[in-house]
Amino acid sequence: MSHMLLEILAEEALKGNKPSSTFRAESFVKVATEISQKFNVQCEPKHVDNHLKTVKKEWGIITKLKNKSGFGWDDCLKMITVSKDVYDEEVKAHPNHNKYLNKKLDMYEAMTIVVGKDMATGNYAKSYADVNLEENTEEQSISIENEGEYEETSKGKETSSSSTQKRQHRKRNRMYEDDGVEKLSKQIGDVALAIQSLSKNQLDVNALYAEVMKIEGFDEITLGEAFDHLVQNEMLAKAFMAKNANLRKIWVQNFVNQHYYRPVC
Repeated sequence: MSHMLLEILAEEALKGNKPSSTFRAESFVKVATEISQKFNVQCEPKHVDNHLKTVKKEWGIITKLKNKSGFGWDDCLKMITVSKDVYDEEVKAHPNHNKYLNKKLDMYEAMTIVVGKDMATGNYAKSYADVNLEENTEEQSISIENEGEYEETSKGKETSSSSTQKRQHRKRNRMYEDDGVEKLSKQIGDVALAIQSLSKNQLDVNALYAEVMKIEGFDEITLGEAFDHLVQNEMLAKAFMAKNANLRKIWVQNFVNQHYYRPVC
């Protein structure tokens, strides 16, 4: 469910439904509706909002760890890298941080789009209720502005000219805002489109099994565990299937290095 939530919200951001620090109300509704239909559960927008807060907390931890002294970052694998000594020290102080270290961070690209900008600026996303309240307030504000403009036009030519200039100024501001949204969409477009494209392709589990098991240099048990891991991470499995034979073998070797590493407690 978490993967689906991030995928949909990343697509919503690409469509311009996250113009500032929060998503539009309809984005929360869309996520809740699609999750309810796919998993046959009752999911409401407030549940999406609550889970998004959890994602934000995880992103905060990831960002903090990436910036800590002695911690590295592998951008190709999307993985925080540390030495054995640093790993032991960090996990001893924070046991729950072990899942972020020396392991590929699933859905990292989607998290970057959905919550990365908010966290980087310290501007946390508002709740679903806040979004509705802001939209209602905005509608009332627009209505009041329109009434004010109507009154101004009745005061004479000079006042009418001033009102026209104000409207033109507002239009220019809106044009600048729209241009900013468009530029932001282009910046995140490549990553979001890749996520969207992968999510539309249905995973062929039998084909995945065949491709994993024919990789040379690894025993059957190891390849079986690699296959199980890919099946549990559909987006990762699709990316694996898109690689050539050499890159697939490298991926399996990285999987072995990550998941067969046993730190000393």
